[in-house]
Amino acid sequence: MKIMKKRGITIVELVFVAAIFFLVITLLTPFVNMAKARGRRIACENNLREISIGLLRYAADHKEAFPEDLGKLYPEYIRDRSVFDCPSSKKKVGTPADPDYMYNPGLKLWSSPRGVIVEDRDGSHRGNGKNVLRLDGSIEWDKPAR
Repeated sequence: MKIMKKRGITIVELVFVAAIFFLVITLLTPFVNMAKARGRRIACENNLREISIGLLRYAADHKEAFPEDLGKLYPEYIRDRSVFDCPSSKKKVGTPADPDYMYNPGLKLWSSPRGVIVEDRDGSHRGNGKNVLRLDGSIEWDKPAR
């Protein structure tokens, strides 16, 4: 009869497994951060879409003129206060009175459709670019010139 010895995990094996684990975590971290940034950018695009709809509804009720500031859209045309907050902005929480978006007042519904009416404040997306809402309702990602 053969007697078998129980073999446990050695410290070297444990260190090796831990090193592999930390290496995998280190390699995946940038991809997780990129996915989070992309999610915030998409949420920001959705906010701009809501703002676009609010602006068009406002213009329909006010002889094709847009408001003097974005705050005039709340609460009649935009009911959710969080629409004025860019999720990538680290400085403050945007409100109807002080939104995280720059607004170009003075445009009319018949102005150039490629004109920029609302855009992210510089630095909201850590200098990687900004979302731009054009008068025709399109939203584009504008990368900075390098």
